[in-house]
Amino acid sequence: MARAKKEKLPLAKGKVSLGNKLAFACGDIFGGGSFNIINFLFTPFLTLVVGIPMIYLTPILLLTKIWDGIIDPFIGKITDAKKPGRFGKRRFFMLICAPLVLVGFVLLFFPWSLVTTQIWAKCFLVVFVYMLYATAQSFVLIPYYSHASEMTDDFNERNNTNAVRLAFSILSSLVCVAVPGMIASPEKGEFSYIIMASAFGVIFMLSVLVAALFSREQVISPAVKTKFDLKDFVRPLKMGTYRRYLGMQMCASFGMAVMSSFFFTLCDFFLRRYSYATATEFGQYATRFPIATVAAAMMFVAQIIALPIYLKLIKVKSKRFAYITGAVAWIVVAMFMLFLPAESAILTEAGTKEIVDNGVTTVVDTLKITTSSGAPNWLLIVFGLLLGLGIGGTVFVPHSAFGDVCDVGELYFGERTEGNFSGLTNFLNTTAQAIGLAIPPLIIGLTGYVETQYRTAEEYATLLTQTAEQQASNLGMALDNFKVSQGNGVVQFLPLSQPEPAQQAIKLTFILLPIVILIVAIVIASRYKLTSKLQAQIVELNSRTDKDSEDFAEQRRELLAQVGENVEKLPEIAHTNEQTEN
Repeated sequence: MARAKKEKLPLAKGKVSLGNKLAFACGDIFGGGSFNIINFLFTPFLTLVVGIPMIYLTPILLLTKIWDGIIDPFIGKITDAKKPGRFGKRRFFMLICAPLVLVGFVLLFFPWSLVTTQIWAKCFLVVFVYMLYATAQSFVLIPYYSHASEMTDDFNERNNTNAVRLAFSILSSLVCVAVPGMIASPEKGEFSYIIMASAFGVIFMLSVLVAALFSREQVISPAVKTKFDLKDFVRPLKMGTYRRYLGMQMCASFGMAVMSSFFFTLCDFFLRRYSYATATEFGQYATRFPIATVAAAMMFVAQIIALPIYLKLIKVKSKRFAYITGAVAWIVVAMFMLFLPAESAILTEAGTKEIVDNGVTTVVDTLKITTSSGAPNWLLIVFGLLLGLGIGGTVFVPHSAFGDVCDVGELYFGERTEGNFSGLTNFLNTTAQAIGLAIPPLIIGLTGYVETQYRTAEEYATLLTQTAEQQASNLGMALDNFKVSQGNGVVQFLPLSQPEPAQQAIKLTFILLPIVILIVAIVIASRYKLTSKLQAQIVELNSRTDKDSEDFAEQRRELLAQVGENVEKLPEIAHTNEQTEN
């Protein structure tokens, strides 16, 4: 007798299947990974490969981030206005823009020093390409973040779905911190960056395609078509819950921007010296890999370890408690990092040798360096782990809270417009990142940071005849502080160390700026009142059809008052479908 096939039971309302969670989470392989490659490698790439002075990074990053922020609200409006179809309201944009991610990422890490030696021209090309990449990125990530709130309206299931997503993001970040630096670095040459960007660009494109094709939303919202209006764009700021959520998000983004952008710089030029020297017949000496890469990777390992801890804290306590716990841990670890000793390095022997490759002769320095013991490797790894445990809470909570805030927004305004919330959030979050990225280069650049420089063979010959003081006047440091490579008439001067004022500025900027902003974050988070119980009640109230009744109005005011809203200034809910299309 044939065995009856067991019928698969449907999922309970609000539940998200494991396959759906995994497909959705794939999208943040791009979100988490690309951000960390850019955050960790872009500053060294621009200063030590392209040869752009550190102080020029401030206007470059501000311009590109301002552009990124300006286009976000328009993209949010576009996604809100689309009718739900085969690929929902959001996944359609992810699908068609995925190939642009690959193209934009490769162009972002193209070494423009191969095209021109003019600094103004390199700056223009970097800004132009970054704007192109930011546009493609926003057309993927704004719909993706809006899609997150549409996966389910169940509080705990939403947390679990976002935890899987964040796990993918952190795993991607871990890989994207450890592996790209093995493929591409200043001492490996310009073409190493093209190879790295091409490989990871393909991975990012495929991850977005998986999320677009195979994830499915449960919350189906109708098309909302409105003309762009500044008052409408900033409307979410009327909500106290949204402002507090936004403050937590922006502070975390500011701190992460500073930490990730200058972590390798701190290791290369303060905790370790002569990081970009290479092994020669004179012997082995300090190199950046593996300790800086390992310590950075440990930050993301710790964030994965921390996920179940913060999920438990959210369940037992609240998201506010989990966020504050992470911020306090980050501050304590950062304060201890102030006392990490720097490694000193002394050049004890120098020479040159010729390398012939495919008929092209390149002359490189050969050096022997004696280093004193600074912070031991194991201690740097421990600090990386502890930093990651703190960072985990401040990053996870805002990610998981976005859908909850959209639920409050639906009750507050009477309609659900995740695209509007996502567009404004991305705009202001991008602003926070821009400030976090722009302030350190200004400070460090003003203290005398020296970038990679390119000169002609004739200019190099002249430098060889000058005194150390004259060389420092021309290059920023004496010639023996550079790794010199020449070929095809162009000479590259890659700095092996930095002036002492720049080293101290790197250390203090990396540590103190995040501490200040995290103190602000704790103050903001202490006023965030949305709990799992209140969110469940809000979702239930949003599902009611008698929104013109006195009972609904009374419960609406009561719930919004409990989450900290000013109920004396509540907007009226319009009971009309004039602006929506089913």
